[in-house]
Amino acid sequence: MQPDYLMTGNINSMNTPEELLQAYTSLFLFLGSSVSMAPGESGLPHLCDMGLLRHLPVSSNNSRFARATLLLKSPCPGKQQCSFAVSDNYQSLLAGNGNAEAFPAASHWVNRNQPADEHHNELCSFYQRYGYSRADEGDMAPDHLGIQLLFTNLLLEKYLTEDDFEIRAMIGRDIIRFISDEMLNWVPRWAEVVTAKSRTKCYTGISDLITGGLEDVVDILKSQKLGL
Repeated sequence: MQPDYLMTGNINSMNTPEELLQAYTSLFLFLGSSVSMAPGESGLPHLCDMGLLRHLPVSSNNSRFARATLLLKSPCPGKQQCSFAVSDNYQSLLAGNGNAEAFPAASHWVNRNQPADEHHNELCSFYQRYGYSRADEGDMAPDHLGIQLLFTNLLLEKYLTEDDFEIRAMIGRDIIRFISDEMLNWVPRWAEVVTAKSRTKCYTGISDLITGGLEDVVDILKSQKLGL
């Protein structure tokens, strides 16, 4: 079954900033689970071997995003083999406590000249401002990509549903800063390593979808009147 959050629709109808951002909230939910959950839990092998990732809820002119959709547009030739390959690739690339080849956490890619715990505390304080708790996310660190994508999803939902213009603008500015200063400070390098190390098209494509999607969201919000 196709997950509800990876909905399909009329891509051509998504031509307003709000429609595009709403589509990205769905996509970030899927991408967050893909980098933080074993494939059997996230349903990724099924999506890959059925070619369902070609039916993304958003289209983009971003070069990374376009490269990913081109890569993911066709089904795997062997469904069972694809499932085994994706599961094995997850273990070598992303799983574990930091020993994986492309472990998706900022502290593995950025030297901030501060203790990791201090950076984690800063992130947690920011998360708590928006009512986000990691209590339901297991033992993942606050700088884990899965956590940060889920938080970005939350911020986008708050932005899209806020009626007060000043509060909406503040949320928009916070999204831009969080993505630009925190996530895009390390995710592109992480994606390069995933591309170099991945043995499946799924994780290569996913890493490009994440980077391209984050860049797109920043561009969309910067085009809005946020008092920047």
